[in-house]
Amino acid sequence: MATVPRKRPRSILPPSGRRTSAEGRVRKEFWLDPAALAEAQAFLGTETERETVEMALELVAFRRDLVAGARALKGMRLSRLD
Repeated sequence: MATVPRKRPRSILPPSGRRTSAEGRVRKEFWLDPAALAEAQAFLGTETERETVEMALELVAFRRDLVAGARALKGMRLSRLD
């Protein structure tokens, strides 16, 4: 009688292999230019480096939305409201 190999239990990690927190965030590690980070932090008025990176990412998404809105308005005939 042939034996059937036992299956290994599946990992509880998501397919990316990274653990997510309750807020749906993932841990990332990368190298940043400290001078550029300090400059961004001063400009944005953020208290922490993490807050600086998060706000910078939000600003990129906001810029994308502004560009999409401007493209949607392009060519539209506008009239004065007063």
